[in-house]
Amino acid sequence: MGARRAQRRFFVMAVLSALFGVSFYFLSYAPQHDALRAKEAEAASLRRELGEWAAFRRAHPDPVKEATAVGERKNVVDAMLPERLETGTFLAEAEKRAASTGIVLLGASPGNPKMTDGLAMEKMRISVRGDYFALLDFLYALEQQGRFVKIDTMRGTVEDGVFKGDLELWIYARSI
Repeated sequence: MGARRAQRRFFVMAVLSALFGVSFYFLSYAPQHDALRAKEAEAASLRRELGEWAAFRRAHPDPVKEATAVGERKNVVDAMLPERLETGTFLAEAEKRAASTGIVLLGASPGNPKMTDGLAMEKMRISVRGDYFALLDFLYALEQQGRFVKIDTMRGTVEDGVFKGDLELWIYARSI
C-alpha cells in the first residue's frame, strides 16, 4: 500500500507541476513574449527611422546652404515662368535680341492666351529675315533671356542664303 500511495503522491505532484507549468506559460511567459516581440518591432522601426534620418543628414549636411540653394532654384523658376505673360515685354526683348544678332523682324502676331494645367500659355508667330548664323544667334539669344520659350515650328524659304519665314513659339507664365 505504501507503493500505491507513493505512486498517487507522485501522480498528484506531476499533475500539479504540469498545471503550474501550463499556468506559468499562459499567465506569465506568453504575454511577456508577445510584449517582447512588440518591443523588438518598435526598436526595429526606430532603427530604420534613425538610419533614414542619418542618410538625410549625410545628404544635406548644411540646412542653411540647402535653403539658399532652394531659394536660388526658386528664383530661376520665377525668372523662367514670370507671374504674368507680359507679351509686350517679351516682344520688346525679342526685338532687341533680333537687332543685336542681325535678324530683321518683319512682324509679330500674338495669339490668344489660355490657361492649361495651371500655366498661362500664348502662341505667337514672329516673321523674320536673316542668314543662317544670325538666325541661330537669335534663337540662342531667345533661349538666354531666361524665360521659358518653346519653339513649335519654323516655316519659310531660303533665297541667296537668307531665310525668310515665320517662327511659331509658345511663351509661358503662371497667370494671364
